[in-house]
Amino acid sequence: MSKKLTFTYLSEPDVLNAGLTLTETVDLCKEVLRQHGLKKVENPPKSGVHTRKDSFIHSMPGYLEEADVCGIKWVSGYPANMKQKLPTIVGMIILNNPDTGFPKAVLDGTYITGIRTAAVGAVSVQQLARKDAEVLVIVGTGVQGKYNCLCIPNFLPSIKKIRYYDDWAPSLKSFKEQIQPRLPNVIFEEASSLEDAVRSADVLVCSTGTLTKTVFYCDWVKPGALVLPVQAGGWEPDVMHKFDKCVVDDWNQINTRMPWYTSNFDAPYAELGEIVSGKKPGRENNEERIINFNHGLAIEDMMCANYIVEKAKKKGLGVEMDLIDLSAPVPLPPV
Repeated sequence: MSKKLTFTYLSEPDVLNAGLTLTETVDLCKEVLRQHGLKKVENPPKSGVHTRKDSFIHSMPGYLEEADVCGIKWVSGYPANMKQKLPTIVGMIILNNPDTGFPKAVLDGTYITGIRTAAVGAVSVQQLARKDAEVLVIVGTGVQGKYNCLCIPNFLPSIKKIRYYDDWAPSLKSFKEQIQPRLPNVIFEEASSLEDAVRSADVLVCSTGTLTKTVFYCDWVKPGALVLPVQAGGWEPDVMHKFDKCVVDDWNQINTRMPWYTSNFDAPYAELGEIVSGKKPGRENNEERIINFNHGLAIEDMMCANYIVEKAKKKGLGVEMDLIDLSAPVPLPPV
């Protein structure tokens, strides 16, 4: 009698139709960061290969002890894809059974990558932004610019104005057309320059493409501002020394992946999870300038993916696929 090992496969439409919302994602990521702050996770630094200049394919394994969720994401970032009208970020996630190690689900990870990245930004503003922050500035109006713009005002209701800047006209046009109608009670204003954008920000989201030279200057950042570099490049090499507080999502990963910032820097004020879990305070006064580097944690992807799989199964989405026939004898290869 056949006894087959199967797994659930969810395509991108399946993942989208599962209906994961930004609010749900923020709650999931906040819980992930809490567990990270309590050191109840395994989240080794990303490793990867680089087949083209300024591009990457990263391996991101992770395990959450309390949630008992584990798996891996294999994600690529190819900025040159834009010229071919292809996504720059594409990923796949494999979830494993924590008891047997067997794969239990394979699903598109592209949407999850986008939505969880913005959701972590919302967790950051809850902990680190001024409660009376009024101006959100988006530099880089692509996917992450749009997602962050949709997400942050819902968790920082004091935001009254969104200023945005990009040097690529098609991106500016689609940003305004797609996002402004979704936030009718907020004023939208295009910044005249990068410096103009940064200087006006109470919360600054840097969601540009890969930057290899300095374009952001710490002196432009006003007192009380929170800076969220979604794409970490583009700042002065000593940026971590120039803020009142430097917060990171995972110091081991940041130190490994961003030596151009960390080589002469001892340690950050805190990891974001330490603040979420109550080990350390977040913002302590309205004058602090805070920068928060969130390089992306595999455990965030695993938690969101597991939640999506559960939602998808309730909706009858996805396909059960055969992997191994456990009743068959051990296969012997041809000589």
